[in-house]
Amino acid sequence: MTHRACLALALLALLAVAGCARVRPYQRGALAHRALAHPAWPTAHTAHQHVFQIREGTEGAVDAGGGGCGCN
Repeated sequence: MTHRACLALALLALLAVAGCARVRPYQRGALAHRALAHPAWPTAHTAHQHVFQIREGTEGAVDAGGGGCGCN
């Protein structure tokens, strides 16, 4: 390998390792960001919820109590 190829490979390996981090359980609350709680693509999320409600057999299956069997 040439010097330039070795350098590029080393840089790629360094970038791959730099993205890894261990997060302890007590740090997860501080690292959670509010923006991550909302769906990245609201239209896709709405479509997924629609399919989920149809599959459950009831309107509002996500927000309200009760199942798709029709019993109360």
